[in-house]
Amino acid sequence: MRREFLLNLLFLVFVNVLIKPLFIFGIDLGVQNRAEEGTYGLYFALLFLAYIFQIISDCGIQNFTNTHVSRHPQLMAKYFPNLLALKILLSAAYLVLTPLGAWAIFGYGAKEMPLLLILLCNQALVQMTFFLRSNISGLGHYRLDSVLSTLDKLLMLVTCGALLRWPPTQGLRMEHFALAQTLALALTGLLTFAALRQKAHFSLRPTWAGNWRAGKPALLALLKKSWPFAMVVLLMTAYTRLDAVLLERLLPDGPAHADVYAGAYRLLDACNMLGYLFASLLLPMFARLLAQAPDGSTARPLASLGFRLIWAGSITLATLVFFARADLLRLMMPERASAYRWEVLGLLIWTFVPVSTTYIFSTMLTAGEKLRAMNRFFVWGIALDLLLNLVLVPRFQAYGAAISTLVTQGFVAGAMMWLCVQYYGFRPTWRNIGSLLGFVGFLWVGCWTIFTHVAIAWPWQCALGAGIALVGSLVFRLVDLGQLRRLRL
Repeated sequence: MRREFLLNLLFLVFVNVLIKPLFIFGIDLGVQNRAEEGTYGLYFALLFLAYIFQIISDCGIQNFTNTHVSRHPQLMAKYFPNLLALKILLSAAYLVLTPLGAWAIFGYGAKEMPLLLILLCNQALVQMTFFLRSNISGLGHYRLDSVLSTLDKLLMLVTCGALLRWPPTQGLRMEHFALAQTLALALTGLLTFAALRQKAHFSLRPTWAGNWRAGKPALLALLKKSWPFAMVVLLMTAYTRLDAVLLERLLPDGPAHADVYAGAYRLLDACNMLGYLFASLLLPMFARLLAQAPDGSTARPLASLGFRLIWAGSITLATLVFFARADLLRLMMPERASAYRWEVLGLLIWTFVPVSTTYIFSTMLTAGEKLRAMNRFFVWGIALDLLLNLVLVPRFQAYGAAISTLVTQGFVAGAMMWLCVQYYGFRPTWRNIGSLLGFVGFLWVGCWTIFTHVAIAWPWQCALGAGIALVGSLVFRLVDLGQLRRLRL
């Protein structure tokens, strides 16, 4: 299983590195630079609001499918038509209830509703595609799922790229940008469904079609099984996405500060791609391993390998972005770069380390269905994040939101590690802890020396820093060449 994980991880990273950064830095950044100041900040806050309410359209169906189809692939044909019908009903509810929540809870009005509705449609399409992909990965077609994971961004490069070239550069509206994404997401959903149809035989007619009363118990049973997974999604989304919404709502000039936070979050989001790739691959693998040995004895080696790799990658990327933050923002936003923006980025990027850690351990806990224990800590995370934002944002604006995010994510990452210790005996030795900390110290000293004492262009400084990270990962055995050879990659 570790060999399969590494092979698919390498493939997944390769195809995502080719496509997704082009969208993030070519399209999304281009839209922000061309839009009026603060306009993108409102779009960013509304997008995060759509993420928060996505629990209505998902209800945990994606994680439930990924976990249960991985354990029992023969049940896919039985579950799929009922889950698909349920997914459509929940998506309709999402499109109706979310605008009401945005109005009643956050005070959004008629001015923001057209853009919000388009973003909600986009998120419903995203969730439907995730559901279809969860069946594909649950059936073991990991590489096909890896290819499909980049299809939406590939199509957006075409639709949104055309938008940036026509009409003229001035007066770009966020509604047009969102509609260009709608077209790409709809095509992605159709192509993903066609791929699933080719890999599995199933009916599209739910068992309760034409007889609602007879099907009601089946629907309620599915919701009961998927609801614990839904709470995980809701609570994780809430404590990771609240910051931008609160920042935009709490300050008189909130959209402008949300625009600053969005510029920093873009780099964090690009880095988070690595952590999400790990989680999407690990969930079905953990599910199968824990089905064989619920005590985690067979899953611990995979979790340890994943954690060492994600630690090395997250520390390296965060360190390089921190030291190069001013130059990166001057390159990305030449007309808007400022000390305020790059100081927010310098703090926010460290959030990538605890977020990546959470991806590994929360995925293992989700696969083992330790959901109630996880949710308790997620609730505490939401409370902590809300309190910190209410205290810090009025005083420090976007920098306060970055502090809130870093502290909250650090708390949740520690909690997920502690739960894996309790349930699965995941106990790193002092030697392993020393290796992790030694790598951090080695990389930090090396990068500090390069960025402060070596007078070369900053891209070359980053390249040297990456080389130091590679040497450090080998010296401190975060990457074990002997283990890789035994896997016969």
